[in-house]
Amino acid sequence: MKDEVVKNILEVGTELILEHGYHGVGLNKILDEANIPKGSFYYYFNSKEDFGIQVVQHYSIKSLALLNNCLNDETKDPRERIISFFGHMKSVYQKKGYKEGCLLGNCSLELSDFSEGFRKAIMIEFGKWEDVIENCIREGQERGNIKSLESAQVLSSLILMSWEGALLRMKVAKNADPIETFINFLDDYVL
Repeated sequence: MKDEVVKNILEVGTELILEHGYHGVGLNKILDEANIPKGSFYYYFNSKEDFGIQVVQHYSIKSLALLNNCLNDETKDPRERIISFFGHMKSVYQKKGYKEGCLLGNCSLELSDFSEGFRKAIMIEFGKWEDVIENCIREGQERGNIKSLESAQVLSSLILMSWEGALLRMKVAKNADPIETFINFLDDYVL
């Protein structure tokens, strides 16, 4: 029962933080949206920061599941997996009206200087994403369909940094142009 309640609060918290940012969401809003009695928040979380860090981890787990599903799809070659993943994400953000972006990227901007705990949690989760991308790149390099001019580790880091930047620009531009530029550059020059 407690796990289900915590999962519900984290789901609600993820959506609220994506929409309003961490500092833009008060505990009362979280509790109201999650239909949790006031005063019980601290039964489930040690602090609002603990809650926020768990939201970051919760979001990352869901994102990793999608990333693993796409980048381990053996019906496509590794290069195609990577390009199609980002193409899929482009359509997701188009449906959302180019709002929200990535919770990890948003929180890294908002919270990395605010809290060492947030900074470390976000860094760890980005590292997990890079590992999945790195494994796919390495497979593609071994097969000869991804360039080997740089290590898989360097390329995965570059890809994730570039992707997060493209999402920030997408939010400002309110269109898919930054994502399309990212995907085209990734396809033509990086991979």
